[in-house]
Amino acid sequence: MKRRKGFIAIVVLLLVAIGVSGYCYQSARTPEYALNELMEGAREHDAQKVQRYADLSSIVTKGYDSSTEILARDIERLHREYPQDWFFCHDTAFMESYIKERRESDLVFINRSLEFFLTPTIAPIGESDEQAKWIAGEAEKFTQHYSAKLQGVERKGGDWAEATFLVTGDDSDYGRLVPQMTVKVELVQKSDGHFQVTHITNTDEIFDPIVKGIEDYWTLQGWQ
Repeated sequence: MKRRKGFIAIVVLLLVAIGVSGYCYQSARTPEYALNELMEGAREHDAQKVQRYADLSSIVTKGYDSSTEILARDIERLHREYPQDWFFCHDTAFMESYIKERRESDLVFINRSLEFFLTPTIAPIGESDEQAKWIAGEAEKFTQHYSAKLQGVERKGGDWAEATFLVTGDDSDYGRLVPQMTVKVELVQKSDGHFQVTHITNTDEIFDPIVKGIEDYWTLQGWQ
């Protein structure tokens, strides 16, 4: 079960990895300002600030759907690359059915993990909460070993933009899991003028390095 929970925590860890370093901005009604506030909110575990500058439900749902679509499509390739991992020992039809059956409960679990990360004082109730609390704790460890540098923001129109980050791990067991990757996010301007992150736009590019990082994470944890 921990292996499965670790896999769907990919979204949680991505969100946290992005929110670990700040930078300068000029106006409150810019994507740069929104990203700075989001990063600050993640560092300070300020749930209200994070929710203002990130549509967490959208990020989690779109991230889950895009990553599991790749998982089902490429399951045979993943099995060839990681024959030791039982989770990849299936075909596309099985995985599509499996994901459809689990989707709602998985999304609830991921969002609950985010709740525990953003509000560490929440007390877990039951086994699922204990697992979500553990994921939040692991996410906290990742924030200590990864930094994110904003490489640029491209305005795609009057009310939306795409930001590109370079996420880099340090020279530690956790930091070497995914040494470096580029993450892109979309931001949409809301009615009050502030921008809000809505989803990760390059899931297809970061899927393989993250899967490799997760496989190496199993080894780091001593799981077989």
